[in-house]
Amino acid sequence: MPVPRLRPLDLIATQWNGRQVVCARDYEGLLDSPVLLPVPVVAVALLLDGRREARDVQVEYARLTGGELLPSWELDRIIRDLDAHGLLDSPALEARRREIAAAYRAAPHRAMAHAGLSYPADPTALARTLRGYLDAGGDGAPAGDGGCPPGILAPHIDFARGGAMYGRAYRALGALPDGACVVVLGVAHAAPPTPYVLTRKGYETPFGVLDVDRPLLEAVAERCPFDALAHEPAHRAEHSIEFQALFLAYLARGRRITILPVLTGSLDALCGSGSPSSVPEIEAFIAALRAGIASLGRPVCVVGGVDLSHVGPRFGDAEPVGPRLAASARALDREALDRVAAGDAEGFWRVVAGDGNRRRVCGLGAIYTVLRVLEPVRGRILGYDQGVDPAGGLVGFSAVVFGPAEVATRRPDG
Repeated sequence: MPVPRLRPLDLIATQWNGRQVVCARDYEGLLDSPVLLPVPVVAVALLLDGRREARDVQVEYARLTGGELLPSWELDRIIRDLDAHGLLDSPALEARRREIAAAYRAAPHRAMAHAGLSYPADPTALARTLRGYLDAGGDGAPAGDGGCPPGILAPHIDFARGGAMYGRAYRALGALPDGACVVVLGVAHAAPPTPYVLTRKGYETPFGVLDVDRPLLEAVAERCPFDALAHEPAHRAEHSIEFQALFLAYLARGRRITILPVLTGSLDALCGSGSPSSVPEIEAFIAALRAGIASLGRPVCVVGGVDLSHVGPRFGDAEPVGPRLAASARALDREALDRVAAGDAEGFWRVVAGDGNRRRVCGLGAIYTVLRVLEPVRGRILGYDQGVDPAGGLVGFSAVVFGPAEVATRRPDG
């Protein structure tokens, strides 16, 4: 029988005690901590595709290494160790998934997954940190002044690299009126099998829990042709919405707001080279969300927690990080942002997905959805930047505020 396959992981080459190793991290949050793997073990693990039997793995390993033998006992040991660490799609991993999903569904809310790691868990320290980002943002209306726009795009990169850009986006958000609902569209990095994933769970923050807007949740779920709640544990470890929730809770300042957290899956995997508008499930969800918002009778803002291009060896490119790679990624991101500013969802999709999303814009589906939900709309680009990944990558991100279709736009700086 085929041996279990290596499950989708974030593999990063690094050094540990002077040795070259690979750090394995997962997007589902099933690992208690990253796993360090020796390079020879990774060479074997990458051959575990769920189709090869043990003998096939040994033959392919010998071919790739110029005749080096992989004894059966050694292959068995590697498979057992990988499975014990939760790196293989196996019955043991599926049991772990079920256990975690049951715990998530039984919990009163979606607990903070990154507090104390990506941001301060102490509310006073976090308030000081977020205030600093808002002050550093500098652009847009000062937070708390004026009304709330129909939507914004903010990064979901870590705060160390993107803090000031978060500040620009959330300064432009302005005041959140009492009773407002914020639809937060994030990126499902764990790639669930449905195009969108809702959750019933409010998002915990150091400032308190942001409750889910139940009327809007029910309105969308009732109109949706697939079960958008079936994979809600995908929210458990995902950071793209959690980071937005921190700013929303801080800016609420005691006013009651609700949220509708929506994780966006790989829409391009569903529509191939075509438009998401050709996929009935995607179209139906967008229509359900638009109808639900229209029926709510309260102020609604749509927030996209998104990043742009991911390039460099860290993400599979041969070209090293440098000025040429940064310039080419910036050019594509700016072209895509021009379509965002024009409120052109289909044009944005063509720019990014036309070459198969070669620059790995992780916010592709979420940005498309924001534009479709808000249309007709125009965007104002408040800034653009790139963050260097220490493992050899470059990530683009931006801040955008949306307004009525007649609002003027300008190109991002940077």
